[in-house]
Amino acid sequence: LVLKCIHMSFVGKHLPLNYHCFYLLSQVAFMASMATHFTNQNSGIIFSSVEANLGNYFDIITGRFTAPVTGAYFFTFSMLKHEDAEETFVYLMLNGETVITMFSYGLKGKHDTAANSAVLKLKDGDEVWLRLGNGAIHGDHQRFSTFCGFLLFESL
Repeated sequence: LVLKCIHMSFVGKHLPLNYHCFYLLSQVAFMASMATHFTNQNSGIIFSSVEANLGNYFDIITGRFTAPVTGAYFFTFSMLKHEDAEETFVYLMLNGETVITMFSYGLKGKHDTAANSAVLKLKDGDEVWLRLGNGAIHGDHQRFSTFCGFLLFESL
């Protein structure tokens, strides 16, 4: 949270100097997508592309988001089950603990899409990521599988 003050002057008027102060919220938002299949079961999901990373708090190497400030954050993810898998579980993780789960089921040879979202109260330094349980995730140039998050507001 940054306090910014600006001088407001009025052209042609002889008024006392006016200063207006306001708070600037930290710019925190990311969107990652998958252009290639992901099949590493029981591991953190690594995304092949990051379309947005305001503040650079999403690590493309690890697939993890690190909260820069304490506050409320929104996360959403959608995955397209790979046709070679019958079922796929994806977990939203917070500091190593499962918060919510996404489940997708469909016969082998068929794709299926599932999604989930959460609002989380995070502390500075908390880590959030997705973990593939079992199954496989489809990835291609159309980016059916995505992970997004952003700061809603800061808090103490």
